Amino acid sequence: MPDTSQYLAGRTLILVSNREPYEHFHEEGAAGDDVKVRRPPGGLVSALDPTMRCTHGTWVAWGSGSADRETADETGRLQVPPESPAYTLRRVWLDDADVDGYYLGFANSALWPLCHMLLQHYDMRQEYWDRYVAVNERFADAAAEEARRAPKAPVVWVQDYHFALVPSLLRQRLAGERRPTFIHQFWHIPFPPPDILRLLPTAAYTGVMRGLLGNDLIEFHTDRYAQNFLDCVDEFVPESRVHRDGKRVRLGDRDVSLGVFPISIDVEQYESLARGPDGAQKAAELREKYVADGGSLGVSVDRVDYTKGIPERLRALDQLWTEAPELRRKLTFVVVATPSRSELRSYKTLEEEVVAGVKAINDKFGEDGWTPIVLINENVDAAGLASIYRAGDVCLVSSLQDGMNLVAKEYIACNVDEQGVLVLSRFTGAAAEIDDAILINPFNVDGVVAGLRRAVTMPPEERRARMQRMRRQLHRATIFDWLEAILARVDELASSATELRPAAAERSTQMSAEPSAA
Repeated sequence: MPDTSQYLAGRTLILVSNREPYEHFHEEGAAGDDVKVRRPPGGLVSALDPTMRCTHGTWVAWGSGSADRETADETGRLQVPPESPAYTLRRVWLDDADVDGYYLGFANSALWPLCHMLLQHYDMRQEYWDRYVAVNERFADAAAEEARRAPKAPVVWVQDYHFALVPSLLRQRLAGERRPTFIHQFWHIPFPPPDILRLLPTAAYTGVMRGLLGNDLIEFHTDRYAQNFLDCVDEFVPESRVHRDGKRVRLGDRDVSLGVFPISIDVEQYESLARGPDGAQKAAELREKYVADGGSLGVSVDRVDYTKGIPERLRALDQLWTEAPELRRKLTFVVVATPSRSELRSYKTLEEEVVAGVKAINDKFGEDGWTPIVLINENVDAAGLASIYRAGDVCLVSSLQDGMNLVAKEYIACNVDEQGVLVLSRFTGAAAEIDDAILINPFNVDGVVAGLRRAVTMPPEERRARMQRMRRQLHRATIFDWLEAILARVDELASSATELRPAAAERSTQMSAEPSAA
């Protein structure tokens, strides 16, 4: 793991995210005062928590746990991790109306479908936008307070589409402060072209763009997303100047830089889980249970989300077994579909559609002793996923749009036997990075079927050669390499800005001292 703290020497890192790294809750059925703590799953927390511990920074996040208020002080602060306190967690409180309007509403019913260009799911209400503005202001207030308290020059790192307005709001709140604050943001999902973003009300799309231009640096997964952002700046912020070659925007007296930093995973962690005794044993058990002699096991892993192309995947499997009856009993699919955002009707309806679709296929093709699709409709921990990935001869990722899709990288990391084939949607950020996957268009069912047939019949030597190349590539681009690349760029830009300020101040002093031409 690279030592990323070197890039923050002399600076205090302040992270702003929707989810918190430690959540306190009352254990269900436990005695009155029994409070537990858990770390939300995900590579982002795993990557950033060690950096926060080393640099003793502050993490600003929504306090979502049932026992969060009683474990923080009156300002929402506490020291974490609980077993060895090393940095500050600053919790921001949201009520049910905030969550409904800001999170489920504008962020996930308006921005999310637009950024993924799935317009049929777009739902915009004025109350959503109003609540989004109010919550962004609350987070900007908290981040500004922490920046002023910081013992060293603050670097504020904003995470994702939940906080498009925070950078500009924060810059306004810190205007005139003696110490400069460097503000940057990682946009974890696709960024849409202007014709899609303009479907938001004018106040909303101009607000989003001007909010994001409050950053000193904006980070995207792919060059296409960065170019889409520049197109939107051109269209909606007429007083700016876009420098495409340098991925830079000039706005007033300052520059906003753009960078392409594809996110990744903790490769060693997934490899270790897959190679471990439990991972190997469970993978073998899955294959023994579901794979006939000479057969193949397909796997797919997703949250139940309309961006993931799960119904399209089911239609392709239906067509595959219809057109290729010789693959019945020879190909079984394990489909992990974890419930997500079930409070939203579109997600609940999709979950019901997936369950019904799997049942229909199993009723149509199933035989005694063979179930074509094994549906796992629940949360599966990282160890369980690693064993599923290792067991899979084929992994199908059929996203309709995806910022990156880390399932593709998790599968490669866990494919320690080097016999798996990745069938990957070309509309994922991962497709721009991974060279040896079979690329498919999930909207073209015939193409998905052709990709699956090619994967299932691929010779073992080709499978191994492809997987070895993908694994070498992945080892050179882990989540820690991602983090180091971003922090190195921040260090470069922040250092340059600090060097320029004294010179600018000196020029300003000299100019004011010169006699007027009049």
